[in-house]
Amino acid sequence: MFLEMRQERRKEWVDVGLQEVLHAVGSNSNLRKVLVFKGARILNVYLGTHRQSLDIDSSLDVDFFESMPDRDDQAEWFREQLEQALRVHYESQDPVRYLLDSVVVRKNPKRLPHPRGWDGLVAEIHVSDELLNGVRGLPALELEIAAPELLGPDAVCELQIDGFSVQAYSLHRIAGEKLRAFLTSLSNYRRKMNSNERVARAKDLHDLVRILKAQPITEEIFWRKAADEFKLACESRYVDCVGVETFREHWESTRITYLEDPTLKAISWEDVEWALTEVIGFFDRIKIFPIYHTLPEV
Repeated sequence: MFLEMRQERRKEWVDVGLQEVLHAVGSNSNLRKVLVFKGARILNVYLGTHRQSLDIDSSLDVDFFESMPDRDDQAEWFREQLEQALRVHYESQDPVRYLLDSVVVRKNPKRLPHPRGWDGLVAEIHVSDELLNGVRGLPALELEIAAPELLGPDAVCELQIDGFSVQAYSLHRIAGEKLRAFLTSLSNYRRKMNSNERVARAKDLHDLVRILKAQPITEEIFWRKAADEFKLACESRYVDCVGVETFREHWESTRITYLEDPTLKAISWEDVEWALTEVIGFFDRIKIFPIYHTLPEV
């Protein structure tokens, strides 16, 4: 049984399978128009490096979101489009490796609409693998589709991936969003939003180092754009930040989380501290702090 195979083998299988899902979506004109890709998988393309990713991150295009606001309608539309795109892509392979079993698109949150209107979807894709003939218990391949956010004028671009083109966040937008995403995992923000506690998103700090090594802090135009996108990302989710002390909330706990994750071992904790000091120090010098957002009534 696949479930009994070592965890690392499962992760490798998911990582490869998700890349095929991304190819299928990129080959479908309808899906290309309405999804904007982001996250570690897109960052890998920009940097020419690899960090294993166990899902595909995307956001809805705002025009699609406004034209089809009902979540059930969105879920059904994506189910139909993904089924078609995946079948066409899998059947075009020679030899054929994957067979589509089903696509389930669920709402996120599952039941009630999000109190802030941040309604998204998660597509769970179930496939059979001819290289693992007869093996059952293969994990679902997940495509996360988040609600649209505020974006700067050049936050989205066309990105070439293995011969096809998708809409994707620019590298400076990813940098800004990585910083915002880390802050949303910390206790102060979770309390502000009356949400459950989470483990600090240490992987976002790992990715910050990767970006900074590719785009040194002396690249002022890049980091000014990243600062602008960070402010917009914070505004979209009511995130407050007064500077490096906001990031260092429960810093020792973040350090332990980072060091205990074997997928992050290629970059040292010392490099994480260096990168955060460099980037937030630059943001401080260009006077983007403090950032405060009052929660509106719901």
